[in-house]
Amino acid sequence: MTYRISILLFLTFLVFSTGLGQTSKPSPTPVKPVTGPDDVVKTSTNLVQLDVVVVDKEGKPVANLQPDDFEITEDKAKQAVTNFSYVTLGSSVTISQPDAVNTKVAPAPIAPEQVHRTIALVVDDLGLSYESIASVKQALRKFVNEQMGSRDLVAVLRTSRGMGSLQQFTTDKTELLAAVDGISWFASGRSGLSPNAQIDTQTGEEFTQGQQIINEMEEARAAQYSVGTIQTLSRIMRGFEELPGRKSVMLFAESFKLFSSQGRNVQLLDSLQRLTDQANRASTVIYTIDASGVNPLDMPASDNVAGSTYTFDPAVVWSGTGGGPSTVSRPRNRTSNQSVDAPGSLSAQAATDSSMAFRRLEALSQQRENQSNESKTVLSFLAEETGGTFTQNANDLSLGTQKMLQEQQGYYLIGYRPADTSIDPATGQRQAHNISVKLKRSGLRLRTRSGYYGIAEKSKPTMPLTRDQQLAKALLSPFMAGGIGLRLTPIWGNDPAAGSQLRVLLHVPTKDLNFSAQPDGSQVAAIDFLAVSYGSDLRVVDQFSDSQTINITKDAYQRMVDDGLVFILNVPLKKAGPVQVRVAVRDAKTERIGSANQFIDVPDLTKNNLALSGIYLSGAMPAQPGETSPTAEKKTEKQEVSAGPAVRRLRHGMILSYSYTIHNARLDDSKRPQLQTQMRLFRDGKEVFTGKPLTFNPGQQADMKNLDAGGRLVVGTSLPAGQYVLQVTVTDTLAKAKRYATTAQWIDFEIVK
Repeated sequence: MTYRISILLFLTFLVFSTGLGQTSKPSPTPVKPVTGPDDVVKTSTNLVQLDVVVVDKEGKPVANLQPDDFEITEDKAKQAVTNFSYVTLGSSVTISQPDAVNTKVAPAPIAPEQVHRTIALVVDDLGLSYESIASVKQALRKFVNEQMGSRDLVAVLRTSRGMGSLQQFTTDKTELLAAVDGISWFASGRSGLSPNAQIDTQTGEEFTQGQQIINEMEEARAAQYSVGTIQTLSRIMRGFEELPGRKSVMLFAESFKLFSSQGRNVQLLDSLQRLTDQANRASTVIYTIDASGVNPLDMPASDNVAGSTYTFDPAVVWSGTGGGPSTVSRPRNRTSNQSVDAPGSLSAQAATDSSMAFRRLEALSQQRENQSNESKTVLSFLAEETGGTFTQNANDLSLGTQKMLQEQQGYYLIGYRPADTSIDPATGQRQAHNISVKLKRSGLRLRTRSGYYGIAEKSKPTMPLTRDQQLAKALLSPFMAGGIGLRLTPIWGNDPAAGSQLRVLLHVPTKDLNFSAQPDGSQVAAIDFLAVSYGSDLRVVDQFSDSQTINITKDAYQRMVDDGLVFILNVPLKKAGPVQVRVAVRDAKTERIGSANQFIDVPDLTKNNLALSGIYLSGAMPAQPGETSPTAEKKTEKQEVSAGPAVRRLRHGMILSYSYTIHNARLDDSKRPQLQTQMRLFRDGKEVFTGKPLTFNPGQQADMKNLDAGGRLVVGTSLPAGQYVLQVTVTDTLAKAKRYATTAQWIDFEIVK
């Protein structure tokens, strides 16, 4: 399947915007005290740097310590501190109150140096039970809505997907919430309905051997799934190496098996060791949460824990009373398959049976407790070895994420120079080293890493990336490549005949491309495209790649120097749900690359709920009375182009126009909708203008299920220059379910001087 692409390269081709070269880039906000993005927890032959978190008895960070307050040993040998600083990352929690309707907007792109915290929220759905999924999703929603900050780079990852792709990291809360909604119980995973594995001890004699084989197969499958979880975390670590600064992983998990009837899960133990080593090299701290919460470890009705079962023959009773047949076959215990001597009465048999049953229950209870401890051992090991914390016995799982953020308000960056034995001089291979950091002050607690591997500093030749590798790297990065200043605008729409589709407007500044003059005065440039759309399961919905040679006449080139190029990609959509669009563009001559991405949630019109299409926004300067000269007409045309839907850069005095489509409005007895619309403007997340609620008049439109709507606004001087968001809210007064009576849509734009 390929994109339907309309590349408008004949210059008059609806070039909607001026070049972005006139837009001043915002100054990055540095972290104080200033440290380089790569100055966190690096190990080499001549320097080891550790990130050390120190908290008081209440768990609050302590930021006033000095180098003399720490004692560092490597392989039991004391080390002298040569580098010391405290890195502040800002407030631990940012609380945002939910609105009655969705007023959240896409955040501005963030530069690497502006990132405060990089956090991967990993949900081990390979091992989570059905009961635990709900509490995990509740904790994740609370983290996104109330705890994460505007400069936190976050991803919600699932281990069943087998991938830890960088394209999932974002600052967009709407995108993260959509990822949370996509989490569901993985029925074929290693856990069932409850965190505790169901116990079934009542098996007939003829099925004992078969049941043992089934149990061993289940144990082997659970062991492999446990290794799969750790391997997924390992892939996340490899991706983390591309990201700046100190990174964190919050793992929601349960149900790890270290032992089975066949012995230790050696593969899991090896994977755990490799993962912690990899996390330390990637400057990543792993925090873990036992998703089972407060687990009573009792035996519910679903467990079949009947005691030993016996088959009695009436002759057993008769032999005790002197009557009945003189020769009877002795009953056999179904569980042990051993013969049972007939007692003189049933009371002795019952006492023996009861005693065995209680011993069996005690053993099964101990078995369940051991299984729980195995899982907690794995989670505790991951946290302890990487400097994180393990949260257990908490039904409110958000306490674990809150503790993580609280600790990450700041940390000490402590460096020392190890001995030359970090590298084996004979083999040149790295050696493992154990690190111990202690505090000389009392009443404080610290967490850091437990060791590192010495890595030889050798100049490794860097292989140049191919064209496809360059584009793929830019496409998957959570940061926008800035070599070419792209602007991406995906607008969803639905046509009764063609169905749902995204119209993706891509603006490319002409100044960022390398044009070469030709003998006839024309200008030529060559560019490469890579565009990919991902669905809610992070699988590729559609993709397009191409190379284009742009040949522009001399006159047209002069106009395009300011206006830039606009490409339109039409992406058909087969199903509703979250869609992430990512585009990378490369100049073939200079190899400069630009990338952009945006998330959009496509409504499901088959549910017949109220929905809005994307918004087209543009601006135009009204013609002055009596202005009819060619100069005035050219000026008006130019300003309309610069304020088109692809870039949306408006000036004071312009008329802002916006249009959209209302889908699935309810109709009254006269077959007319009863809708109210309202427009709001936001700047820096704050509402700066609220329009009056207006009764929508459909006029003479024929299709009442797909209504065209819109409005106009004069951009007055009371609105200072800056970034804005226009939000449209529509309420259907005829909707029966109030939950679906109101919906909203938004579009960003800029006011320039």
